Amino acid sequence: MRPRLLVRSRVLVALALAFVLALTVPSAAHAATITIVNLDGANEGFNDPTPAAPIGDNPRTTIGQQRLFVFETAANIWGALLSSDIEIRVGARFDPQTCTATSGVLGSAGPGSVHRDFTNAPFSNTWYHQSLANRLAGADLSGLNDINATFNSAVGGVNCLTSGWYYGIDGNEGSQIELLPVVLHELGHGLGFSTSTNAATGTMMNGAPHVYDRFLMSSNSGLHWNEMTSTQRAASSIGCSDLVWDGPFVTAR
Repeated sequence: MRPRLLVRSRVLVALALAFVLALTVPSAAHAATITIVNLDGANEGFNDPTPAAPIGDNPRTTIGQQRLFVFETAANIWGALLSSDIEIRVGARFDPQTCTATSGVLGSAGPGSVHRDFTNAPFSNTWYHQSLANRLAGADLSGLNDINATFNSAVGGVNCLTSGWYYGIDGNEGSQIELLPVVLHELGHGLGFSTSTNAATGTMMNGAPHVYDRFLMSSNSGLHWNEMTSTQRAASSIGCSDLVWDGPFVTAR
């Protein structure tokens, strides 16, 4: 995944959630179970024992616990919007990432694996992120964590985005960086809001498109990414006024 610089993600999250809602709003009985798998070692990341007062509807009392609560909240939000009989496991950790006092990487997430030509795949010779492939196939196709996520534990330090993380979930982050929308945004990439195609070169993985490519379209040429050459895809990836989403449910909405 590409690094996420210091940006406000709330608008992007809203668009992502609107897209999912346009697809389906499952009943609670069919909601997906998304489990956060703590990959941090002792006394770091989710296991950081530094005391912290409860803040912004986050009741936990250590930095590590508050981080985990935010991740679990994000997982529950996505889970309530999605429908899957297969558990979605997110392997997550906090580690120091590249940053300065005013900018840097907040976090990133991507699929544990991608799959094609599985049972019930809507398109042949097309890659799907693991969690979506599992849901369509009705089985766990790999046994791996479905999503891998790494977030920046250095945020709030002397030389790293000194405004710091806000671990509340009430939207009252002030000048701090609200963790919840960033986690929602990155989990979206891991769930399927991204492609296995190299955007910089336009090269498809093993010559096959990702299902996402079938709905990325140039409004000028009318071609979708799976219909383009590598050169055309590379140019399209930076054509901000030209590249559009052509999914039928979103278009209908």
